[in-house]
Amino acid sequence: MRQLNIDDLDKLAYAAEQFYRSSEFLEGFDMETFKRSWSRFLGLNMGVIFGLEDEKTGEIYGALGGVKYTDPHNGQLKAAEMFWYVIEERRGEGLKLLTAFEKWAKEEGCKYIHMVHLADLMPDAVRRVYERRGYKLAEMAYRKEVR
Repeated sequence: MRQLNIDDLDKLAYAAEQFYRSSEFLEGFDMETFKRSWSRFLGLNMGVIFGLEDEKTGEIYGALGGVKYTDPHNGQLKAAEMFWYVIEERRGEGLKLLTAFEKWAKEEGCKYIHMVHLADLMPDAVRRVYERRGYKLAEMAYRKEVR
């Protein structure tokens, strides 16, 4: 497990495509948009990506990416997870990613970490992980297509 950099973004394509196929709520993954966005986040020190990498092949089979931001309502620095996924056949090491993200957020001076989970992708298991680690349910999100 290591912190990834801009040069590693292409290595995330396989896991990202697997992630987007795993949920009905994810659609339209575009690698160029992903690389452009994350190059900016990483380049401006606004974001971080931690990856699980196969030592033999160099393949990244899991990753957690998040950003830090200043809350516009109270000025607190917060961290928010943007994606967290480990390909199905390599599950079991994902907590290493979460631990690294929590450590990063603390070192960056964030007051809170916001984690999410998809309603159709192991919601009970992920909820239990969060609760065991001290997270509290703070908000539920709903979506509606408007076009």
